[in-house]
Amino acid sequence: MITLQKFSNLLELITYFKDDKTCRTYLEKIRWNDKLVCPYADCKHDHVYRYKDGKRYKCEKCQRQYSVRVGSIFEDSKVPLQKWFAAIYLITSHKKGISSLQLHRDIGVTQKTAWYMLHRVRHSLGIHAIDLKLSGVVEADETFIGGKEANKHEDKKTANTQGRSVKTKTPVAGAVERGGNVKATVVKNTQLTTLHKFVKQNVQKGATLNTDEWYGYNGLNKLYEHYVINHNVKEYVNGSIHTNTIEGFWSLLKRGCLGIYHSMSAKHLQKYLDEFAFRYNTIDLSESGRFDKMLNNISTTLPYAKLTKDERKPKFNPSTDLATAYKWLEAKQGSFEF
Repeated sequence: MITLQKFSNLLELITYFKDDKTCRTYLEKIRWNDKLVCPYADCKHDHVYRYKDGKRYKCEKCQRQYSVRVGSIFEDSKVPLQKWFAAIYLITSHKKGISSLQLHRDIGVTQKTAWYMLHRVRHSLGIHAIDLKLSGVVEADETFIGGKEANKHEDKKTANTQGRSVKTKTPVAGAVERGGNVKATVVKNTQLTTLHKFVKQNVQKGATLNTDEWYGYNGLNKLYEHYVINHNVKEYVNGSIHTNTIEGFWSLLKRGCLGIYHSMSAKHLQKYLDEFAFRYNTIDLSESGRFDKMLNNISTTLPYAKLTKDERKPKFNPSTDLATAYKWLEAKQGSFEF
């Protein structure tokens, strides 16, 4: 990871990045160090010309012109880099996050633009999330994200949502290495097959695993040194056996949801999890270190159309999927006969 400048607060960051040229130079150093590289995935040539204006480059191989923003979360954005850098600092340093309403007031953009900026940053954090498996002593647990039925008006309540129902809530599985990193993933349910898959994907074989008594963790003692804390009998700590660390992460996540974001849609929930996991996993870094780590992982794009795409809309090709076309017409026009 490249670290160039130390900031201890937002004022120092704004003072340093006093103009667009300073931002571009800093970003170029972070992305390409001392050797310019074509950012297009089908090229990646390392012989690049720099224009005299300092804003544009041209690849010798593919002959395309580009700026330092291309191939990053800043691509196609008209927001000045000074505002982008201030936004990244705020997003990565606020323990429970920052809402789009607050960000738009802080940096002087519209709320819609602030919302898009926040999701671009979260998308990058998810793409470049830690892929190493957790080891040592690991705590695993699951939680549900969504509003409580008791807080809804009677005419808006959904029946049979007690316990582990996923009708109105989204299940999330998480694991944390004591003294290390946390991983959190949206899952379809909290059944044995699902939780076993999550643990195997994220926890190194042979690690010490602490969980509660939920049956979804049964059988993991074949791969891990598995210890269980029984919450049903009011047992929360038994020597070194507990799940307090992962539950502390859940508490931070839910306080951020309740106090900052107010709600997290199921569609975008994974992005929020990636945001909270990034801050948790960089807790030992300085403010500038966390800022630079974020900039080291910006090589991804998120078009607005992709972000806002309604994945529930039917996808079909009438010429090859006539049965699906019939179902779609029924939904649009009602019952019909041929």
